[in-house]
Amino acid sequence: MQKCVQGENQEQTKLWNKTYILVLLLSTFNQSVSQMVTPFISKYAISLGAPMTIAATISGLMSISALVLRPASGLFSDRFNRKRIITITSIITAICMYLYSMSSSVTMLIGVRLVHGIVFSFSGVAMMAFNAMYMPKERLAEGMGWMALGSVVSSALGPNLGLWLVENIGYRACFITAGVVCLLTTAIILLIPYRHVPKTEVKRFNINDMISLRILPYAALMGLFSCGNGLVNTFLALLGDERSISGIGLFFTAYSLVMVCTRPFVGKLQDRRGIKIILYPAYIIAAASMILLANATALWMVLLAGALKAIGQGSGAPSIQAHSLKQLGREKAGVVSSTCFIGQDIGNAIAPTIGGIVSASFGFRTMFTGYAVLLVLVGWTLFYFKSKYDEKKYGV
Repeated sequence: MQKCVQGENQEQTKLWNKTYILVLLLSTFNQSVSQMVTPFISKYAISLGAPMTIAATISGLMSISALVLRPASGLFSDRFNRKRIITITSIITAICMYLYSMSSSVTMLIGVRLVHGIVFSFSGVAMMAFNAMYMPKERLAEGMGWMALGSVVSSALGPNLGLWLVENIGYRACFITAGVVCLLTTAIILLIPYRHVPKTEVKRFNINDMISLRILPYAALMGLFSCGNGLVNTFLALLGDERSISGIGLFFTAYSLVMVCTRPFVGKLQDRRGIKIILYPAYIIAAASMILLANATALWMVLLAGALKAIGQGSGAPSIQAHSLKQLGREKAGVVSSTCFIGQDIGNAIAPTIGGIVSASFGFRTMFTGYAVLLVLVGWTLFYFKSKYDEKKYGV
């Protein structure tokens, strides 16, 4: 197997090799854990006595706590052993899953959710930075695209498995299963060859070592997409109950199947033609999926919404990550990850809270439709001006 050395400009000639396949598996298992538990955290909170608004806020607490530490996690991922970070955070996440299962009050649930968010911050950033070291530079978008398929598989299996376990066995069985997946993640990373080279020169503190101001607008674009994840993960099951749509968890299956069919081609297209050809249509298609979900009264409408979300957001978000990584380089993969994830965390954190307020007052239709309008107006405007600025200043 080929070894990857952190901090060196080692270039691979092929994308596909045994190590890269292990990295794909690692990424998939790592993401499956949160995908398993997030869709029903709000319902779990309600079962412990929390009102709707508090339950929605608890669902977003993990992202709030992760958001606070994202800058530090980027700095850690660029300066310390990424493999060790992922191993330790996987073990702690497994402990959090056990504590979820033992939660007997809303207060305890809030505490565990906050700790989970702290660990999630370091794990997610280190994982993305770790993965980037196993991709050829000229095929970053394609490599990131295949990594996104790990998210696809976890989006298909995680929520459905989690909801099935909750409905048929109970909450505790789901949390324990998620903990086992965390331990599998730990086992996989131990098989991946990696040699950490400590930095001999410790640079003075620079804000750009924690947050890249250059790609911060792209983090905002990521945040817009992530608001959709926050709304869907928090309110989809409740929407199904309100409108008597059985099997609504198949939304994630439709999303995943379409992503499998489209994402690899999108990555190749981006490598050849650039991000504009991907991102402008992505916001329109993602907005269309939310409008369809807002008016869904039957399962086929939910499935179509999932498919459109895959084409829109499923293509747009990984494209933003790959584009940002190309701009700053893989040696800054940690700060790229932390900056992009800041936007993602903000979207995941604020969307459930605001969505809970809007849906309680005006209903799910208004909530999803309002988000769709915001997605197109803000997304297009911000990306247009950022593109013009980059062309003028950086020539890209």
